[in-house]
Amino acid sequence: MISTVEKPKTTADIPNGMLTFEEIKDIVGDGWAIIRNPEFDGCIFLKGELVYYGYDKKDVYHRDRAAGENNLYFKYCGKRDPNIVYLL
Repeated sequence: MISTVEKPKTTADIPNGMLTFEEIKDIVGDGWAIIRNPEFDGCIFLKGELVYYGYDKKDVYHRDRAAGENNLYFKYCGKRDPNIVYLL
């Protein structure tokens, strides 16, 4: 896959503006993301503004809560383990 977005070296280098889920996945890789102003088609996440990302779920989750904004989306961008059952 060819990406139009370069992977930032630090979270300070995250591109501004709306990014598609594929662009966010290319940046975040196998990690967790905080996304501002998410847009959905039904239950499917389409795009949003990448605010922060990291590989430690607790760290990213605490930054999400500390931001104090209402319109943030917390998303895992890696592949799910097929051997784990997720309860919703």
